[in-house]
Amino acid sequence: MSPPPPTMPQNALDLAAAFILDQLDLQRTASNANHGGSQSADSGRASPPLFVGLQGPQGSGKSYLSSKLPARLAELAEARSSRSPLRTVSVSLDDLYLPWSELKRVAAEHPGNKLLSGRGQAGTHDLQLAKTVLGQFKTAYRNPNAEAVIPVFEKSLHGGEGDRLDRSEWIRVDKAGDVDIVLFEGWMNGFQPCRKSGGDDLEQQYQLAAERPEEAKRAFGIDYDRPFFLEHSLQDLRTIERNLREYAELWSYIDAFVQLKPERLGYVWEWRLEQEHNMKAKNGGVGMTDEQVKDFIARYMPGYELWLPNVTEGDNPWRGRVLQIQLNKAREAVAVENF
Repeated sequence: MSPPPPTMPQNALDLAAAFILDQLDLQRTASNANHGGSQSADSGRASPPLFVGLQGPQGSGKSYLSSKLPARLAELAEARSSRSPLRTVSVSLDDLYLPWSELKRVAAEHPGNKLLSGRGQAGTHDLQLAKTVLGQFKTAYRNPNAEAVIPVFEKSLHGGEGDRLDRSEWIRVDKAGDVDIVLFEGWMNGFQPCRKSGGDDLEQQYQLAAERPEEAKRAFGIDYDRPFFLEHSLQDLRTIERNLREYAELWSYIDAFVQLKPERLGYVWEWRLEQEHNMKAKNGGVGMTDEQVKDFIARYMPGYELWLPNVTEGDNPWRGRVLQIQLNKAREAVAVENF
């Protein structure tokens, strides 16, 4: 796990917490109406928890925010009203990767596709396990004493390729039916395939970037010369997009969405490089070179360039319930927008 960024702003935490509590109140009000007002607005135990998708690129403070939100939500909920103590659990997409042996199989089946040479992109997650993990919280409200389990993926195993830990080492959540909010965080949460209408499908975007680079920079909102996805073949990108379509059922669990968006997409590379430099300064210089970091990021950047925009566009389950927090290079919240 990467160390938390030292400058994660308190106001971003408060913005996210306030938005999530507002969404929880809306959900409970709607549930009350559906149950004829029989359910306690404070307890909310007669309905599933609120599922909040949290997305942000590497280095944006996404995981750090996810770790701080449960306590901040409880504090803010207590200050707002006399509601019963708020209980939040966090689930990370990073813990839902395929086991190491399966990741190696995926890579072997696509020997020329660098996007699938390791964990990260669509096609490297255990979607059945992911749906089971979220599904257990979706139904646990019917049995307050139910136990839930959350897998753990240890990235340091197998020389940094990572592997899922044995089930005996998974996180256990007692009385899962008492959970009010499930935070589901991940670098690619909510990513959607390129649309097939309006002249912006994958092939047309690829041609635009290859043939008209300056126009492409404006279209993709990038602040560097060449989109990273051009380092991969159109065929390899299509493979990822086909895989991504299989994530729709997983995304359907999400009720509301918080997105951390850098003002400039180029910050992703700079943030990840900063993380690596900080880690090497603490461990005696062990880690990736700057060039290796670039190669590592190159496996993720096509996702931000091609499939991130539709998180806030289109007919998503969370449409109308999105808080986008824009961050400057120092990871300070400089603007917010709702979608």
